Amino acid sequence: MGKIKVKFDSVEDVSKFVQILSKYDSDFDLYCGSYCVDAKSLLGIMTMDLSNSMWMTGNCDNKEADKVISELENVVSIAA
Repeated sequence: MGKIKVKFDSVEDVSKFVQILSKYDSDFDLYCGSYCVDAKSLLGIMTMDLSNSMWMTGNCDNKEADKVISELENVVSIAA
């Protein structure tokens, strides 16, 4: 999975985002500037400035990446 731009509109979106990613065995990271947290960590994401766009990366194959992106599109703003 390449870098995916993610933008949260609310704290509820963060919770849904974490719930979706937690269903997968792959590891996902969320970056805001030089700061990086585990994208499956609600507490970690909440320490970031949610008003900024972030970048997510993951170590999953293309098929799983497509599934993840498809699910996340219903919850957060995503751009490649």
